[in-house]
Amino acid sequence: MKLGMPTLVEFRTVDQNVRLCHELGLDFIELNMNLPICLPEYLDSRQIRQLGEDYAIGFSVHLPEELDLSSFHPSIRHGHLERCKQTIDWAGEAGVAIVNMHLNNGIYFTLPDRKVWINDRYQPDFLQYLLESYASLYAYADSAGVQICIENAGNFHLSFIGEALGKLSSFARFGLTWDVGHDAKADYKETAVLMRHRQAIRHMHLHDYNGISDHQPLFSGDVPILDRLQFAQVHGLSVVIEMKTSDSLEQSVRLIRNRMMPGDEGEAGDGHRISDQ
Repeated sequence: MKLGMPTLVEFRTVDQNVRLCHELGLDFIELNMNLPICLPEYLDSRQIRQLGEDYAIGFSVHLPEELDLSSFHPSIRHGHLERCKQTIDWAGEAGVAIVNMHLNNGIYFTLPDRKVWINDRYQPDFLQYLLESYASLYAYADSAGVQICIENAGNFHLSFIGEALGKLSSFARFGLTWDVGHDAKADYKETAVLMRHRQAIRHMHLHDYNGISDHQPLFSGDVPILDRLQFAQVHGLSVVIEMKTSDSLEQSVRLIRNRMMPGDEGEAGDGHRISDQ
């Protein structure tokens, strides 16, 4: 199990993130492509390799959330797929093994009594476009030695997303990221889907949920943090301690190290523990 940190918005350079990662004794940084400092156009892959060697750390990549590989608009769908491939090329050159991404829900219409998701209403087309895009993407990632991981974003419990994941699971390169804070915020409705595909889980985003907001410091809310860390340990996952500020990150790293000492007992969220069998 490797422990990492996200790219922090309070820092203006990747080097600042790297120095904090090194100071905290973490293993890697997840480069967030929502931030201009992480774009392949501005961050040379050779620079990332050199930083990794100099500080003995690794990197993963988080693609922008707005990417939609099932868009009904061909130019948008193909453009977003091309951006994914550009990132995979860069990741392969930089020695990055994991590229994390969301599965876009699309949009919904609000009726007087319910929401209607357009991807659900036109599910055959949605699935066709999605599977075509991922068939191309997985093949491309395979050639670059990069693992694509789809993150639960509070949407895995939606029926049309669950069916899409079931079909994507037939691909050999299918991988998942378990975001435990998003799962908690969705009232743990995503857990069942994730456990159906537990062997595909390669990566984890670790943060707490206090009933109001996620990305809270660890051990401050409802998520059974030690249970999730045990799952990550057993399955050899890379784990991003997904705090959004340096202070909360430092606090959470310290708590993990203290709580994982032998003899520690008790934490919130006992009702949401997962068997590793």
